[in-house]
Amino acid sequence: MKLLRGYLLSATLLSVACATTPPPKPAPLPAVPASTMHADFDSAKRDYDEVYAQILAHEQKPADLPVVDVDAAKSIPVPDQRAIRSAVSLFSNELKSDIQTYLTRSGKYRALIEKTLADLGLPMGIAYLPVIESGYSPAMTSRSGAHGIWQFMPDTAREYGLRVDWWVDERADPELSTRAAAQYIKDLYHQFNDWPLTLAAYNCGPGRVRRALADTGATSFWELADQGAVPKETRGYVPTFYATIIIAADPSSYGFRLGPSVVTDAKAVEVQGPVSLRYLASVAKVDEATMKELNPEYRRGVLPPGRSTVRIPAKSAEAVAARGATLKNEDENIAICSFTMRQGDSLKRLARAIGTDIDTILAMNNMSSPKRAREGVSLYLPVRARELGGLLAHADDNVYYAVRRGDTLYSIAKRHHLSVEELMDLNDLRKGHKLHAGEKLRVTVPRALTAGGM
Repeated sequence: MKLLRGYLLSATLLSVACATTPPPKPAPLPAVPASTMHADFDSAKRDYDEVYAQILAHEQKPADLPVVDVDAAKSIPVPDQRAIRSAVSLFSNELKSDIQTYLTRSGKYRALIEKTLADLGLPMGIAYLPVIESGYSPAMTSRSGAHGIWQFMPDTAREYGLRVDWWVDERADPELSTRAAAQYIKDLYHQFNDWPLTLAAYNCGPGRVRRALADTGATSFWELADQGAVPKETRGYVPTFYATIIIAADPSSYGFRLGPSVVTDAKAVEVQGPVSLRYLASVAKVDEATMKELNPEYRRGVLPPGRSTVRIPAKSAEAVAARGATLKNEDENIAICSFTMRQGDSLKRLARAIGTDIDTILAMNNMSSPKRAREGVSLYLPVRARELGGLLAHADDNVYYAVRRGDTLYSIAKRHHLSVEELMDLNDLRKGHKLHAGEKLRVTVPRALTAGGM
C-alpha cells in the first residue's frame, strides 16, 4: 500500500505501506504514463516520509475545522490532533488537485464499499480509506507488491480468501477485495479496540504495532507517533485518513466535491475457460477495453481453465450466458492449449520448444515442482494448439545451435541475426567464454507470453 509516494502535483499523492509488512527487497514498479492512474511512482521525487514532514510543517498553520456532523465523520470519532489539522491543510492546498481526483473517482465504488461496511457493522468512514491507499485504482501496484484498491499483499490476500496466481489476482476485483479488506479491518479492530491503532496496523502490520506498544508502554497511536515508535509512513498515514473523512464529510468547506455514485450496468455470467476477454468482448459486441475494465482480476486477459465468473454489460449478458459452456472452443486465437505428458517428455524440453521457462509452466498449472509433471499428467501451456506440434517436432533445431570447430560468438550471432551481446545474454555467458565443439547455444529469443487478448 504505497500510493502516497510522489510529488503530487506532477505524479500522484499517496504512498502507503501495505496491510502486511513488505518484503525486504521490493520489486520496482513498471513505468506507466502519469496521465492515468498507472502513474510511474518510481519517478516520484519524495516518499511518504516526506509527506509526514510536510504535515509537521503545516502544524505551524493548521486549518480551522468546522463542526462535522455527517455520517462519514460521525462513524469514527475524529481525534483533536494537530497532525490531523495539518493534513487537512496539506490536502486543501498543495495536494488539492490529486485529492479531488480521488474523491471524484470514489463515486464509482462508494456504494459497493458502503454496503459491505454496513453488512459487517463497520464505520462508513472506512469507505474513504482507498483515497490514501490507491486513489480507487484497481490496477495500482506498489513497489512492495501490494495491489488493488485496498493494497493487499499476496499472503494477506490469500489468508482472506482472495485468489492470487498466474491467471487471476482477485486483489484487483473491487467487490471481492472490498469484502476481504472489510473483514481484515474488522479483525484488526477486534485486536486493538481502537481506530487509530487499527489503521496503523492496517498500514504497517499488527505485529509491528503490538511490539511498539509493548516496547514503549504506550496506550495510543498518538503516543507511539510522538515517540517515533512506528514508521514515518504510518505516522503520516493515520492523520491523512482522518483528514480525508473530514474533507469528505463537508467537502465544500474545503473547496472539494464528491463524485456522484455510479452504478455499473453489468451482470455476472458463468463461463467455461480458458477463453479470452477479447473474444468475450466480440461476442458481447462491446470494445475490449470495456471488458477488461469490468474484469480487472484476469491478469492475462484470459479466464482460466474451468468455471469462472465474468462481468458482462447487462444488454449482452444473456447472449454470452447462453454460450458460456462452448465459448472456449470457439476462441481460435487464444494462446493457451492443453498437453498430456508422454514417456520421455520433460518440462525442460517443453519450455525450450515453446520459448518459455519452466517456472511459467509450473505457475500456469499450480505446480510446486517439475517432478509432478509425470507421464499422463495434463498441462496447460502458453502456446496456440495449432503451433505446438511443429514447435515440439523441431525444438532442438529451431532453438539451439551445436557449436562447430572454428565457430566464434560473432559468427554464430551473425548467422542467427543476433548481436554478440544478445547471444551471450541468452546463454548466460561471461566475457571471455571459450567455445568448444558440440556445445549447445540458444539462438532463439524466447517469445513473449501472450494469451488471447493480452
